[in-house]
Amino acid sequence: MNLQTCPRVLTHLGYAIRKDSLKPDECIKLRKDLTVAPKSAGRFMKEGEPFSLYKESSSRFYVPRMWGLATYGEPLENILVDGDPLRKDLEFIGKPYDYQVAIVNQFTLAGANGLICVPCGRGKTFMAIQCAARIGRRFMVIVDKEFLLQQWSGELKALMPGIRIGVLQESKKEIGPEYDCCIAMIQTLVRRDFAETDFRGFGFAIFDECHHLGASNFSQALTKVQTKKMLGLSATPTRDDGLTKVFEWFLGKPVYWEKTREADPDVIVRKIPFNTDDPAYSEVPTDARGETVLARLLTQVVSCEARNEMIDGLLCDLVKDKKRRILLLSERKAHLERIEQGLRKNVKGITIGYYVGGMKEEVREEGARTAQVLLGTYAMASEAMNIKTLNTMVMASPRKKIEQSTGRILRVRKDEREVVPMIIDIVDSHDVYKNQWMKRRTYYRKCAYKIEGEGKAKADADADAEAEAEAVVVIPAKAACLIQEDD
Repeated sequence: MNLQTCPRVLTHLGYAIRKDSLKPDECIKLRKDLTVAPKSAGRFMKEGEPFSLYKESSSRFYVPRMWGLATYGEPLENILVDGDPLRKDLEFIGKPYDYQVAIVNQFTLAGANGLICVPCGRGKTFMAIQCAARIGRRFMVIVDKEFLLQQWSGELKALMPGIRIGVLQESKKEIGPEYDCCIAMIQTLVRRDFAETDFRGFGFAIFDECHHLGASNFSQALTKVQTKKMLGLSATPTRDDGLTKVFEWFLGKPVYWEKTREADPDVIVRKIPFNTDDPAYSEVPTDARGETVLARLLTQVVSCEARNEMIDGLLCDLVKDKKRRILLLSERKAHLERIEQGLRKNVKGITIGYYVGGMKEEVREEGARTAQVLLGTYAMASEAMNIKTLNTMVMASPRKKIEQSTGRILRVRKDEREVVPMIIDIVDSHDVYKNQWMKRRTYYRKCAYKIEGEGKAKADADADAEAEAEAVVVIPAKAACLIQEDD
């Protein structure tokens, strides 16, 4: 069939459909359906700016591959190329667990297109590299943070010795056939223009943390990298703004989704309620429409000195156990600095590290290896933190979604643990934060974690609500302590 006149063709620009094969109202519907906008979080807030997921020429629409297949059926022609084969001497030497073999097999049976969604610590990177080796074609890895680029590079070299890795970042463009793999920064993909043939040598693309691709800016990368086989990786693929469909329309739906971590009844969650009558903490800031200003409320919470002194006391108790390696997380770097001050004041000789954005890799990783207390941001902990010694997490600022963060302390196999993993969950007294606790508690219960600090467990919802309303404990500043570490 003549490609110029073929109504439906699968191309490196997406699923192409001729305009003259559609009725006028079908063209209108296509444009409408493929123009999306993020849903707003507040009742009175307008939706975000709409953006389009299609491109068009004078004669064709180019639409997301999976959306096109679902809407118009199989294409009459497929001009996607297989990509250049990997070198025959390049071998995957990893030793997968049985569950990882099963997941990779499931991805392969699905045509090697779609998402793999598993909790942190289950080996997403490992399985993706195994998929690439099995497909046997030159491949790309797309990441959104430089430290992820470095981590992928290290994993690739360890699992496929001798692999030649190119980098696509800023002015660097190492995508030629002399490279077996190219790790691309998504910001560079979005910002730069590329020839249609630039990525033809690649037959497989891995999009790490693919839930970010639902955003207007990052979604543009999906229109630039369209290989024959594509994989999206995420522990938490569902977006609160309703734009999960964006990357699913390009990459496909999950071929494997482990929504809840394997039951682990050894894990302890210690609920620590906090309240104070200080109005600087307790009063809820609102805007002109009466909506809570969450950023200001968070500032009030992390700036509350009584609350920080409570955290000082909690840490003093935790570090008495020399086997505990503690990950303390906050949304604010300034808050982490305050926590460090308290630690250095109260615990002599304590080793402290940081895991935040903007650090040099060698400094960040050295701190991660040696620190008894690692101070990090949720943003960094939510993606690709791989420190197997961590076994305790302190939530120093409120957070609704904690699936990825909690996974950071569960990387050691159950039969190899020296101490029981522990999560210190501080529950602030504001309604918005109590509601977030309820969501976290639901997750903890699904994972069979032991929750301390709620009183006697009750099965029915009324009893749960009663337990939630129990008296909130204020831990005084005197709880802070002074510990002399052994030399």
